[in-house]
Amino acid sequence: MTNFIESSIIFSGIKKLFDKISKKWNESQIGWLVTRNLNDVKSESSYVYKILNFLINKTFSINIGGSCGEKIKNSVILNALSHYEVGVYLLIFLIPIIPTMACVSIALITLFLFFINSIIKNDFNIKIDAFVLVTLILLITIFVYSITSYSYIASLKVFLVYASFIIFMLITISCGCDKKRFNIMINLFILSGFVVSLYGIYQKFFGNNLGHAWIDTSMFTDISMRVYSTFGNPNVFGQFLLLLIPICGAMIYNSRRLLVKFYYFLVMTFSLCCIVLTHSRGCWIGLILSVIIFAFLVDKKILGFCVIAFLILPFVLPDSIINRFLSIGNMGDSSTSYRVNIWLGTLNMLKDYWLFGVGVGTETFNKVYPLYSLEAAFALHSHNFYLQVFSELGISGLITFVICMAISLKKILIGYLVDKKSKYGIICAAILAGMVGLLLEGMFDYVWYNFRFFAIFWLVIGLGIAARRCACDEDFTHNK
Repeated sequence: MTNFIESSIIFSGIKKLFDKISKKWNESQIGWLVTRNLNDVKSESSYVYKILNFLINKTFSINIGGSCGEKIKNSVILNALSHYEVGVYLLIFLIPIIPTMACVSIALITLFLFFINSIIKNDFNIKIDAFVLVTLILLITIFVYSITSYSYIASLKVFLVYASFIIFMLITISCGCDKKRFNIMINLFILSGFVVSLYGIYQKFFGNNLGHAWIDTSMFTDISMRVYSTFGNPNVFGQFLLLLIPICGAMIYNSRRLLVKFYYFLVMTFSLCCIVLTHSRGCWIGLILSVIIFAFLVDKKILGFCVIAFLILPFVLPDSIINRFLSIGNMGDSSTSYRVNIWLGTLNMLKDYWLFGVGVGTETFNKVYPLYSLEAAFALHSHNFYLQVFSELGISGLITFVICMAISLKKILIGYLVDKKSKYGIICAAILAGMVGLLLEGMFDYVWYNFRFFAIFWLVIGLGIAARRCACDEDFTHNK
């Protein structure tokens, strides 16, 4: 069957087309620029880098000398507390399951353990590269627009949650640069996704009927509910699965043992079922793009199989799924027209607040947005990732965010290009594909609305940067 598909005219045509695109990309100036790792050299020569590098190293590189210092460093209790990786493992598994403030608590405890580890070993091992630098600048930008917000108390609360999870992401990169630890981390993320997906399937058949809250019942009478698992919202659940599924695909591709391959295939199958049952059209579009990118980078044969599967799906999927997919862009759907009105209202607001924004958080957004809204008088957020960042942080915050995403994705892409055949290189390709798919989905929803998914967003980027360092076999040059 496989040989028949690979020898077909459709498959051969698709493969030749993408081979030609790949060749043109590699020969182009843009392709050359994207794959060059120039960001670190430029950032290390900047004054911002030097100041932040000095402050961070002074904070974490505390050298305790003398006999007292030796006793502290040899303390059994402190050495036990220095194993910050336990906190990393715990939070990676529990993020989709436990409440937001419990996640924040584990993140802060992990930071404390990391601090203890840095003191005992006199070894601060977060490499301040271009990505870390621009991420810290983004965090400073969020802080500035929190204290200047229309509702600064609410904004500062949001900032503290954001800061906890972004700093945890930096610790995750440090932890994941050890290949053994990275393997544990990626497998815990997949196991967590398996648990959440199983609960989503259970919810479909035995759960409550709250899934009706996100459906235009006049247009989609054949959809009984949208599953949301532990996230409380089907779109957020879909976003999580959008990042999980490509990673599962990479692990299937990497695995040599049949039983292990079957486990990852099982997780991916349950995840695919759940993303269909979320009925999140934005996530479906993002997943299609993710599959195309992953196949284009890793193995173009995958793309041929996917095209054939896509042609077969209309004959096997329920009408409810097909009708939902075909309704994309239909203004007769109340959720589509609702979003368009919110976008227009947000654009009206940005005419006055484009420079500095209104401040961080949806509570602040809702203090100003109703003054500019059209028919959609009430909205928790703008239902567009980029409009929301723009409206909260102004033009400088939006530019900083875009640069941060560009540098992170470029670094992850380089991780794949350095060693295309290694396990870590293929995981880089999967994370890159998932993140690009998610950023496309962000055109239709606000990705950071759920705090736990905000943590997952940065966690997956952290895993991508760590995988890149494993692929490149980067030895930590500590910032001393």
